[in-house]
Amino acid sequence: MKTRYRQRRALALVLALAALAALAALAWLLVALVRGIGSLAGPDMRGLSDVRAVVLGEDWNSYFSTARTTEEQQAYLESTLDEAANLGANTVLFTGRVDGDPAQVLFRVKGKDLPVATAAAVTDNDRFLSRFDPVGYLIKQADARGMQAALLATGDDGGLLTAGAALPEWLQTAAAKEKLALYGLDAASAAALDGAKAAAEAAAAETGQAAQTSMPLLTYVGLTEGSGAPALLRKDDDPALLAAAYQLEAGRGLVLGELGSLLADGADAAVTLRYLQGDALPDVLAKEVPRALSIVSPDPAVTLYSENVYLIGTSDPEQPLTVNGQTVERTGDMGVWGLLVPLNMGANDITAVQGDATVTITVTRSSYTGGGSGAARPDGSVAAAPGQKLRITEPLASLLEDYTNSDSILMTAYEGAVATVKKSVSFVRSNRRTYAYQLENGGYILAKDCELLDASTPDAAFTGVERTTEGNMEVFTFTGAGTPLYTHTWEGNELTVTFLSASFSGQMPADLGFGGATVTAEATEAGGFSLHFVFNDVDPLWGYHVRYTADGTAQLLLKHQPERSDADTGPLTGVTVMLDPGHGDTDTGAVGVPEGDFPQEKDLNLAEALAAKYRLEQLGATVLMTRTDDSFPSLGDRIKALNDAAPDFFISVHHNSTNLDKETDDLVGTECYWFYTEGRPLAEALVNRMCAATGRKARGVFYNYFYVTRSNLCPAVLLETGFVSSPTEYQSCAGDLGLWAEGGAIAQAVLDCVPG
Repeated sequence: MKTRYRQRRALALVLALAALAALAALAWLLVALVRGIGSLAGPDMRGLSDVRAVVLGEDWNSYFSTARTTEEQQAYLESTLDEAANLGANTVLFTGRVDGDPAQVLFRVKGKDLPVATAAAVTDNDRFLSRFDPVGYLIKQADARGMQAALLATGDDGGLLTAGAALPEWLQTAAAKEKLALYGLDAASAAALDGAKAAAEAAAAETGQAAQTSMPLLTYVGLTEGSGAPALLRKDDDPALLAAAYQLEAGRGLVLGELGSLLADGADAAVTLRYLQGDALPDVLAKEVPRALSIVSPDPAVTLYSENVYLIGTSDPEQPLTVNGQTVERTGDMGVWGLLVPLNMGANDITAVQGDATVTITVTRSSYTGGGSGAARPDGSVAAAPGQKLRITEPLASLLEDYTNSDSILMTAYEGAVATVKKSVSFVRSNRRTYAYQLENGGYILAKDCELLDASTPDAAFTGVERTTEGNMEVFTFTGAGTPLYTHTWEGNELTVTFLSASFSGQMPADLGFGGATVTAEATEAGGFSLHFVFNDVDPLWGYHVRYTADGTAQLLLKHQPERSDADTGPLTGVTVMLDPGHGDTDTGAVGVPEGDFPQEKDLNLAEALAAKYRLEQLGATVLMTRTDDSFPSLGDRIKALNDAAPDFFISVHHNSTNLDKETDDLVGTECYWFYTEGRPLAEALVNRMCAATGRKARGVFYNYFYVTRSNLCPAVLLETGFVSSPTEYQSCAGDLGLWAEGGAIAQAVLDCVPG
């Protein structure tokens, strides 16, 4: 009996143990169903071919430093993914660490002597048969939205790891369990980032002020073999470079930025995504930089007077190069080179050798003897009788305060403007005797810019005015006759336009087309009349111009301020930009002989303008060009195009250079010129965006009286993108990445200057 009893007890024990095992298995299954199993739900990075990611940064991680209910955590994770998707992202990158304490992680980690532990905010909600897994939930919810998640690999100090660095064992285990790709920086990006931090620290030490680190273009690479993780490009706040780098090399994804920053201001991410629309980028540079051996500068046909000359040429970047037996070091990957060589008086033979190729030019140095001396010859101009009228004959002329100083510009005068001469002054200019004519307001017009009219020419006389609308301009057409020269003062919301030798006996319209604007008309003591406008910040004045009509009268044009658009076609919908590629045809611009396949400055100007046109149109802008091919519009043609089209912005695109009598490779950078103060904000935006996108030195913005900058119709500037006299910077300007970064930067600068 005892034996049989013992057998029954043993059987009961076995059955009890089996029942407990079954219950345990059932419990495990229930937990798995509640939590989701990473190995079943977790997509890898091969799920999407076009990765557009956002980083869940410190502000996101800090959410888990405080106890939350499971429901709150679930809602937070779901809203994170929805916000990322609304920004255009299909991937989220996260470290899995809790902000402020890298040893606290969101993963369920197990093991002895681990440097990390599961965060208290995760474990605090654990209940019997209920353990919430935030990482698993994030992955599952991402998958449900057609999105994915990936890990940024960080070390025990919380810093991002570089490819080749040892990965923490717990991190590898967690990533493998959840089937998450692991990302880190490639070596080049890590070095560039370290260099940027060192530069910021050096600047801070020099100035005594904190300097912000300028983030270079970064590349995140997959750290686990076989993950299928594409390289991801990142350049925060710089759509121009990020989009260009992404589009010029297939098979890579990109990072739009940190989610928190993008939610605060997602404008740059929106621009990046607009830049990514459409087909492959078109070719904008008609010529490629040749790899054949050549000397493109100086031109042997030109006599030099300097002790040295800086040679510039092309070569095969993979082969050694010598010039007159001296080895030439090159930078960049295009093979463009430069070398300073001394010159003897007379003929100098210069020979470049690379492999079997040899090129020789003869450069002649002479001594400068000056222009000679002697009496100044008259230029044919004559004195005007007091009270005689003159008319401007040049497309653009200067009303000067001091007739001997071309810098002393009081006002820009346009072709057709008529004024009365008060007195004539004879003086010598450029070794020619000429005249300057003083007008009734005290300013001077040079004889070269005008013609004298018959003494019986009457003053302009206007009897009324009619208002019409052209696009975003209010046009006031004077009834009567005359094309009087005018001056202006413009301070804030107040504009005064003064017409010389003119009368106005009518009344201005009560409705000026600008909300709340007023105008006062009054005669001046000098025999003219002025119109004083007062605008307001709600409907401010953007620009103005006086246009002379074919029937012999004048029109006053007042432009409304452009505004950003909410249209699906882009934020610059309704904004017109005129781009002016400098030089053209036989005017090649800076550096280089006029023959051959070497891209001259004129070619780079056009290529950059075409890239800017493409990007601006992606943002919705209407873009006009002063040239679209290798033609040469005169300065007068360019000014006429600006005044006729009345754009909202005018940008003349150029590249810089310096005298080639010294070492020039280190003279680099971007600068921009403005004349009227309305152009200065555009100049500043262009330099800031251009230097951020290209990494070039910001040389600043400067006042200058270039023809093409002297417009009151709109902000008008001349942009010097980079120095083509520097072989290093030339290659940056001529490369596809540089050209598209420049084009995108121009478009972004325009967007920066449009209110709204």
